[in-house]
Amino acid sequence: MIKVLPSNIANLIAAGEVVGRPASVVKELMENSIDAGSTGISVSVLDAGRTLIQVIDDGCGMSPEDASLCFERHATSKIASAEDLESILTYGFRGEALASIAAVAQVILKTRREQDTAGVQIEAADSKILSTKPVACPKGCNIAVSNIFYNVPARRKFLKSDAAEMRHIEQEFTRVAVSHPQVAFSLRHNGKDIYNIRPAASLKQRISDICGRELAGELVDIATETDLVRISGYIGSPVDARKTPGNQYFFINGRYFRSPFLHKAVCKPYENLVREGYIPSYFIFLECDPTEVDVNIHPQKTEVKFTEEHIIFEILSACVRASLGRNAFTPAIDFESGEVLDFPPLERPAQDSAPQGGYGSGSFGGGSYGGGYSRPARMDYSPLFPQLEKEDGGDGRFTAPNAGYGPLLEEDAPAGSNIVVMDGLILFPVKDSLAVIGIQKAQEAILYHKYYEFLSQEKFISQRSLYPQQVVLGSNIYSIILEHIDRLTQLGFDVRDFGDNTVIVYAVPDGFPDDEAALKEAMDNLAASLDETSTEEILRSQAATLSKAAARKLSHRLNAVQAGMLADQVLVLRATYGADLATRCIAFISKEELERKL
Repeated sequence: MIKVLPSNIANLIAAGEVVGRPASVVKELMENSIDAGSTGISVSVLDAGRTLIQVIDDGCGMSPEDASLCFERHATSKIASAEDLESILTYGFRGEALASIAAVAQVILKTRREQDTAGVQIEAADSKILSTKPVACPKGCNIAVSNIFYNVPARRKFLKSDAAEMRHIEQEFTRVAVSHPQVAFSLRHNGKDIYNIRPAASLKQRISDICGRELAGELVDIATETDLVRISGYIGSPVDARKTPGNQYFFINGRYFRSPFLHKAVCKPYENLVREGYIPSYFIFLECDPTEVDVNIHPQKTEVKFTEEHIIFEILSACVRASLGRNAFTPAIDFESGEVLDFPPLERPAQDSAPQGGYGSGSFGGGSYGGGYSRPARMDYSPLFPQLEKEDGGDGRFTAPNAGYGPLLEEDAPAGSNIVVMDGLILFPVKDSLAVIGIQKAQEAILYHKYYEFLSQEKFISQRSLYPQQVVLGSNIYSIILEHIDRLTQLGFDVRDFGDNTVIVYAVPDGFPDDEAALKEAMDNLAASLDETSTEEILRSQAATLSKAAARKLSHRLNAVQAGMLADQVLVLRATYGADLATRCIAFISKEELERKL
């Protein structure tokens, strides 16, 4: 039997499309404040919005009659006819925000217009106005939303952790704040300031206030104007690209929107400039005739539809390409290959036979690093190493005798006697060839297999830092890290919140450096995979991230003995994990190749 739903049930269903989580409430209320002409907007939340969301603005306010009417569904001052839907320039226009919020939460609204001597206070819940009374209050609106989903326990149960919900709130907050640099904004969580942003003189200053000076300093401007669309804003330098999304913003006529299609238009010119899987930052504003774009295709108004989407794609892509060319960004040459590791380029340190924090200090000497790298417990016999013998301990390990590396090296040469170290490279003769090892890449390869083994067994070994390190992160990375502190503990980190986008690191994985630069790099890159289930691919990515950050801090200036030890470990890895390692840290130049160059 078909029947008409009661109004309270219908309102709950409608509210589910508009209010998905506390961040949805923040978005709707902030956009209403912008429509009201506010010059200052303050957002306060308790328990990531579960207990309270309060938005205060200094906008035009509402009369008592309008304040009561705004809780009715489809009550709006923005739309009067069907034709108005074709020229929408405001944020709220469907009249669903407050009605939907009042259907799933308890709301107290205080508002006053400048010409009124007193304001009005309205309490609403369960889609009903419970009370209306005069109140003394400043001009503007003060809306407090309490106990979200109190009457829909199933929805409340599926809210995520406070860190996760707060991350979504910050995302919605920054989307509104970035697009309105002339407005002051503040965000507080549990009484602690997250953002306190003054009016900005320019968009770039606002980006700096929200995303940090480091990012803003890497931005370059884009601009073009056609009969169809006007494009302006900023794109990031290729070197600033990150694995973790978070600084990608599209706006159409001032309204934030998502578009995977146009995202490809921005990323396409970066194809030869950034590593695979890395995403450039961008803050792109599109302006076009409102009749050429439909902003009413998504319940939360986060998606739009252009009538000439493919043309805009080409214009945007050409605009980004022109800006990259104008700022002399050239393609990065990548000599790496393979899926496991992406080794950084070799450094060229000043020659110095004395190690500084390298093998002499326990970095790799004797096959260990910081307590450290152990050769694989089992290794299949390889014809490249016929002289490998089992150790006396009977634990299944193999060792190379002092007589040398077997027939791969010159038969009469003891290990290390023909080692040459120069400019971050180890060179030694092999039969009819010259072997070349990149020191930094070799260190990274050794650490990679060590960390991958720890990750696979979920038995990471931590080492306490003598001095805990403070690490300042981007707001998006900071939220992700707080959300996944337990996972970081499994990786060997002891990370604790310090506030103001800062964490304190008390312990790091065995062999990992504890300086701020290495920790920040690791946190930035790990954030991209912390949300994912620990698949084989994710484990490899995390091991590669840790090993790369760790290897960069090791000394690459080795003496002949240390270089011999490193060469020994590389050859063992090559024999254990296959010759594919040669494409990463070891290469063999044949006698014929050398003769052709002479």
